[in-house]
Amino acid sequence: MKLLKLFTISSVSAHSWLACTDYAEKNAAEYDDAKCRGWPRNAARYAPIGGVFGGDTGYDTRPQSGTTPCASKRSSSDYRDGHHSAVYFKGQQVILAHPMKNHGASTQCLNKYIPDHGNWIYQAEQTKPGEADPVLSVFKGNEVVDLGISPFGHDKTDADVNTYPKPGYQNAPNLCADTDKALATYSFNVPSNIKPGEYTFVWLWAFNGPTDYYSTCFEVEIVETPEERENIFKSRGQSDFSLPCDSTATSTGEAGSMVGCGGNNGGAPTPKPDTTAATTTKTTSKTTVKTTTEKVIDTQHSKINFKQMTGSIQLPELEGNLSRRQVFVTFYDECAEISNPNFWYANKIGTTNGNNQITFELEQKSRDEINRKEIGFHWAFDRNGCDYENAVDVRTVDTF
Repeated sequence: MKLLKLFTISSVSAHSWLACTDYAEKNAAEYDDAKCRGWPRNAARYAPIGGVFGGDTGYDTRPQSGTTPCASKRSSSDYRDGHHSAVYFKGQQVILAHPMKNHGASTQCLNKYIPDHGNWIYQAEQTKPGEADPVLSVFKGNEVVDLGISPFGHDKTDADVNTYPKPGYQNAPNLCADTDKALATYSFNVPSNIKPGEYTFVWLWAFNGPTDYYSTCFEVEIVETPEERENIFKSRGQSDFSLPCDSTATSTGEAGSMVGCGGNNGGAPTPKPDTTAATTTKTTSKTTVKTTTEKVIDTQHSKINFKQMTGSIQLPELEGNLSRRQVFVTFYDECAEISNPNFWYANKIGTTNGNNQITFELEQKSRDEINRKEIGFHWAFDRNGCDYENAVDVRTVDTF
């Protein structure tokens, strides 16, 4: 039965594309045109404002290494009718939006064998109107970000594939409401070392296999600061300068950037704790003196209960040419009451329960996974949460 399912999936006809290159809501369930501030190339034709989100317009593009990943040649009319190119500042947390097109793994409305083999953003110097775009192999020499891979397949539990948020293509929390046109989002942090300038970016997704590609091109201007982005928006008549301001994990597993949050740039600054218990004023004939009594709260021994955690496990440096890396993640005591663990950049190959602890055995076998020296994770704790200190152990076994 498993072989039959895998054969069936491998013959599925796929198509997908980016619909928004700067979306205002992280891990959103429903698409809203008003939340899009940047669009892909020629969106007025292929992914128009007011059109049906995910409607088939012939936008899907199937590049090969020696062909362009762009659906149409660069034109001076690519950004028109209120569809603007993206503007990112260095360090910005960015949200991308795309329709699912029936390609989501779910045991609730589809099946867990629908694959995802990779998601990336690449860049090249911005193509000018009338110029030919570089071929895919040129773009692939300049990776901006690896957006991760969604869990799927026979070795994944129902919890693995039905848990959101997740990395990769299948981060669509409302998938089962409309498997074709459901909204999915990626999130990533713009590299802080990218040079300001004008770029053509390419979104690349590998579906049935590592080179079964779908792509979308979009133009991006990189600026230094949130204020520069806001000024460009104002000059184009755009008024939504907001940012996600959400530090939960991005598609890459790293914490969402909070650069630009606070003030007028998308979020309120975190208030400082008020340590003042009382203030009294004493007035004399010559001067007024304020006397402040401070109350200091000792938090050294306070207990912090974690309900959910998302992040990455940093692995030891490589010593030689490894063929396999096993990682054992063990939770003890109250932290052993864990549900829906989700790992990426490694396969979960075993789970051991007993003696008030639970151990997840993970395996990295591909060169790309081993070279990362990290494993992304998301897990939730049952009942009263987890007092994390001294309750989790990570052990690594390297095979040469």
